[in-house]
Amino acid sequence: MALNTYTTLKASLANWLNRSDLTTEIQDDFIKLAEADFNSKLRVRAMITQVDVTINAETAALPADFLQIRDFYILSGQTKTPLVYTTPGSMDTTSGTSTTGLPTTFTILGDTVRFSPKPDATYTAKMNYFKKFPSLSSSVATNYILASHPAIYLYGSLFHAANFLGGIN
Repeated sequence: MALNTYTTLKASLANWLNRSDLTTEIQDDFIKLAEADFNSKLRVRAMITQVDVTINAETAALPADFLQIRDFYILSGQTKTPLVYTTPGSMDTTSGTSTTGLPTTFTILGDTVRFSPKPDATYTAKMNYFKKFPSLSSSVATNYILASHPAIYLYGSLFHAANFLGGIN
């Protein structure tokens, strides 16, 4: 059996487990737990993407599929001004709240990115970041990992199945 779609992955897992009574656990637990492992541990080239960010306030929302920033810069004509990461505590102590200008630093607070100094105009920035792999489902039949490395999906899901079935102590 070719292991290249969500449907064939589920069938293969049921076959490897030699169980027909775990359909719900296979799709709702084992595969989803393996995907959570991928997104928390992997940082590969296929996960890198770029998005334009309009900076016209102190904060901006992060993309929904955001995992980790690779680089971030303001683009003005041909000039790239890098935005330097600083911790939230450091940003609060090193920049006053009334300072405005071209942002030079950023920090991440939950699902937002905060800039300092506060922008005095509207700037366009480019954010290169690691994105989550799309989760497999009935409407998303495949993704990069399943297409390129199907054994990772199979064995990652089987690992969680073994924990569920009590095979790993």
